[in-house]
Amino acid sequence: MKSNYISNIFKKLISLIQKYSFVRNSKVIMYYIDGILLQMMAKPKKIQSKKKKVLIVYNLAFGDGVIWRCSAAHLRKIYSKKDYEITLICQKGINKLYENDNVYDKILPVDFNKSTVNIKERVSIFKQIRSEFYDIIIDPVGIFEWTTNIFFTRAAVGTKKIGLRDINVKLYCNSKKIKKIYTDIIEIEKPNLSLLEYYSTFVNKLSGGSLNVKPGFEKLITKKTKLKLPKRYFIIFPGASINLKRWPSERYAELAERIYNKTKFKLVLVGTSADKEATEDLKEKLNIDYMDLVCQTSLNDYIDIIKNASLVVTNDTSAYHIAVVEETPVALIAGAYTYERYALYDFPGKENYKRPCVIVKNKKCKNCNNRCRYLNKDDKIWPCLNEITVEYAWDKIEDLINLNYGGKD
Repeated sequence: MKSNYISNIFKKLISLIQKYSFVRNSKVIMYYIDGILLQMMAKPKKIQSKKKKVLIVYNLAFGDGVIWRCSAAHLRKIYSKKDYEITLICQKGINKLYENDNVYDKILPVDFNKSTVNIKERVSIFKQIRSEFYDIIIDPVGIFEWTTNIFFTRAAVGTKKIGLRDINVKLYCNSKKIKKIYTDIIEIEKPNLSLLEYYSTFVNKLSGGSLNVKPGFEKLITKKTKLKLPKRYFIIFPGASINLKRWPSERYAELAERIYNKTKFKLVLVGTSADKEATEDLKEKLNIDYMDLVCQTSLNDYIDIIKNASLVVTNDTSAYHIAVVEETPVALIAGAYTYERYALYDFPGKENYKRPCVIVKNKKCKNCNNRCRYLNKDDKIWPCLNEITVEYAWDKIEDLINLNYGGKD
């Protein structure tokens, strides 16, 4: 209950930050607060060892981590096991995503979300980061505005700190302060890269040109779930990281009925405690039978259920990225706020790849990075997301069903 309470506070805080640009810009205050906290903490000393120590700071959510994993698989070609010890610090719970990969020697799961609203937790994580001196500290998330990856990279102590910067996107951080944090900043010159291309470009540049990693998907390692599931089922995932990204539940309910009437697939609901509010709201409006597995699955089950679904419909990129990697038929209902980076996977060399269905209004103001100039104070969701009607979404989802199942019931 306590962790769910913290999660809800974090969601509300992030929604507030996303909604008002002046609040987002004011996050720089944490730079000064952290400066005071770090002054009171001892720095670790460098200890001579056979292996150099590498720390990777990755604070992003599960879906982003699924895509990062595709490029991270190549890190050992740069930092061999013989010469380097690689430590990953990531959000607690997401650590299980990486435990079966032959990349990391150590994984430090921490509660980055809680540290945003709890100074005691923040200090605790700082102390963990500062328990060792690292030869190389890598931040693959990107330097855009004052975000957790920047603050925690600053807290780490090491010889070299490597960051990533997309020069096509406006910088909302003070460049002088950023240069004090990072010794090296790798720049992405090509605009409008998908997240998969973004990370593969970073890894190639991190290698100094010795690698030529092509964008490609790394399948997730799971065991078959023991949960009894229908032979054919579809998933609707109404939850989102922030409420501004939640397409209205009554529209999802109508869409679910149309999908069922066309396919006769059973509706399955999955998610964590963070998704419970959105799912309960949807259940109240459903007029079809469903299987409710919310808060009843392990991470392995959650991934396996998505992998084996006949269709996934979501406005959350967590479920979306799992489905994209596994080539499960998937439709993403989203606004145009991060259109190219987080929604599109349409690049050369993947002609035979089962492409996702992206249900987005391709607006002139797309790629605003959640800094919407048209958002009114009374708006509950992003305007571009609100423009998507059931009819608009259904036209695309029906095409997706016909493409994969021949239009047969």
